[in-house]
Amino acid sequence: DDLRDAIEPYDPEKYTAAASVLDNVLFGRIGNNQAEGPERVRALVRGVLEETGLYDEVLDVGLDFDVGVGGRRLSVVQRQKLDLARAMLKRADFVILNRPLLALDQRQQESIMRRVLDGLKHEERNPAVIWVVSSAAMARFFDRVIVFDAGTLVEDGTHETLSNGNGTFSTLVSR
Repeated sequence: DDLRDAIEPYDPEKYTAAASVLDNVLFGRIGNNQAEGPERVRALVRGVLEETGLYDEVLDVGLDFDVGVGGRRLSVVQRQKLDLARAMLKRADFVILNRPLLALDQRQQESIMRRVLDGLKHEERNPAVIWVVSSAAMARFFDRVIVFDAGTLVEDGTHETLSNGNGTFSTLVSR
């Protein structure tokens, strides 16, 4: 009896506060057994919410979610995404990111990186971006690649030039 208010049984007629907004919209979680399934489902849900004029309302519900003190109720992935979003909202002239999405797999990191870089290119301002990547393959998204080894600058150039060379970067890319 003393835990009655701490447990929220599933009720398809009610919003489940313990679940995410997306889980409530879908009446359950997205399975990861299909390639790019979660991304496709999210895109479809967003499209339906926009078509029905509910997107802003659902966004408001999501933004009202209590994340706890210091984001303790968020997962590591959610915290990393939130930190990246905060950095983008500052609209700074210089954006410096040190492996901001390590909790995600490389495919997800690349997808988010592409969207962030595309978003920055389409703004009126053109901020300088320094992004410490978690994989040498991700350097292909940048105009200039700088390689450090034990704190010492060892290579500097374009992705193509460094990939075709026989230095540290080409070794990292070939792994």
